[in-house]
Amino acid sequence: MKKITKAVILCTVKAVVKLNKLALKVKNAMTLNASTFPGTAALVTTLNNDQALFATYIANAKGNTTVKNQRDEQAAIVLADLQALLAPVNNVAKGNVATIALSGFPNSADPTPQSIPAQVVIKKVVDGPTTLSAKIHIVSLKQSHLTYTVRTTTVAGAGVNDPSWKIVLTTTSSRKLIIPNLIHNQEIYIDICAGNAHGTGLYSDPMSFSA
Repeated sequence: MKKITKAVILCTVKAVVKLNKLALKVKNAMTLNASTFPGTAALVTTLNNDQALFATYIANAKGNTTVKNQRDEQAAIVLADLQALLAPVNNVAKGNVATIALSGFPNSADPTPQSIPAQVVIKKVVDGPTTLSAKIHIVSLKQSHLTYTVRTTTVAGAGVNDPSWKIVLTTTSSRKLIIPNLIHNQEIYIDICAGNAHGTGLYSDPMSFSA
């Protein structure tokens, strides 16, 4: 069975300059070719606003820890905006490389995309090794040199690009997916994605937890 070519994201949240360039390219391309991708106007507007703020943080982050932290949080938001656009782009393109190009996204027919991590699947979340902490167990992606980004929100049903999501942990070890300093009896929702040098995979489906 022939593999279908898809629009992909070849950036991690840590590659802030590369991520910003991709967001700018996608924003401009999908604005210019809006008629090709009907129903994406609201998502593109969100990307436009989030990318503009991201670019400002990048420009002012040097030597400023507060702005650097804001930049890193905004990177996750911009990545989520891009992820939200993948499905509508791929639904329209149906494997056509030329149509994918109109979106500004790279495509999986390029030499490197096949190494992008798959979507993370959370098996369970249990009490962590310290008081008011949570340990996340995931299905192994069977890849090395991955960086995991963990986010939480208290908003039930929050979409992948909802502003309530906050990055709480970044680690290179799947055995150290531990969230500390939780609030007793507060229900939170957790998702996680994995990235490597080739790009970042999709965030997992959220899982709820209460410490």
